[in-house]
Amino acid sequence: MNTKVLVEVYVPELDVKYNVFIPAARKIANVIIDLVKGVAELSEGAYPIKLNHALMNSDTCEIYNTTLTFKEAHILNGTKLLLI
Repeated sequence: MNTKVLVEVYVPELDVKYNVFIPAARKIANVIIDLVKGVAELSEGAYPIKLNHALMNSDTCEIYNTTLTFKEAHILNGTKLLLI
């Protein structure tokens, strides 16, 4: 079963928020790559594509380990994330 999680991703550099469905079995590293590409495209290049982005929980300030899946990191529906 392909369970998806609805999260809110805030991008501080652009001061924008996106609601995104992410497959719970996806590795955080792959999600970061996809988010960066998507934000760069939606912002028409205003968001730089670089290698050192991270996902942080906006409530707990935890920076997620990129080797974990969303499920393993306990990222649930409604989780608010920062793309930094």
